[in-house]
Amino acid sequence: MGLDSHYPGSMCGRFSLHATSQELADGTLCQRLAGFREERRYNIAPGQWVIVVRPEKGERVPDTAQWGLVPAWAKDPKAGPRPINARAEGLEAKPTFRAAFRHGRCLIPASGFYEWKGVGKSKQPFFIRPQGGKGIFVFAGLLSTWAGPEGELTTCTIITTAPNELMADLHDRMPVILNPEGQAAWLDPENLRAAALLVPCPAADMEAYAVGPAVGNPLNEGPELIKPEGTVDPLDGRLL
Repeated sequence: MGLDSHYPGSMCGRFSLHATSQELADGTLCQRLAGFREERRYNIAPGQWVIVVRPEKGERVPDTAQWGLVPAWAKDPKAGPRPINARAEGLEAKPTFRAAFRHGRCLIPASGFYEWKGVGKSKQPFFIRPQGGKGIFVFAGLLSTWAGPEGELTTCTIITTAPNELMADLHDRMPVILNPEGQAAWLDPENLRAAALLVPCPAADMEAYAVGPAVGNPLNEGPELIKPEGTVDPLDGRLL
């Protein structure tokens, strides 16, 4: 999955989801999420199951999917790469994502996500969340259902794009974050210009701060992972 014992090797490689079920419903405009069992998660890693919202007969339906997309045409879901991210550029023409782009667009809610910034010879994790810590992010995602002798497996990936001004200081990519209007357009199966939505969100809508290294281990969990750390010494990368 491209995981490292200290930090993920790709963007976006970790995120959190600790909003209430009502906050998820409000943020995704999917009121069925208000009935979901609340589970606060602060270190969601590739291969784990995540909440998604998909369109069905004109409505928004909550579901779950394993993070790391398996194309429907794959012979074996355990063989080959399982991309956790999909680059927005040319997405609709890429064999791995082409069918999912046409028939599997989804929303993936998150309270925030992590990114690792190179500081000298080390990597400093940052937590990126909505400005003021209010509300949730809604990522543009893709769903794919693989069917075989052992049954079906639904998987997903998060779409990334060029960074906005805030994210450019941390990484050369960022997840596509959709506002309510963008969500509706992305989920519309008749929208032939959906690729035009895959652009960076305004930097003013988000904030970032340094957190401790414990988030690098996917076995670690809990609210302490998003607790702000001190500032970073630019000379040696240590926290002050």
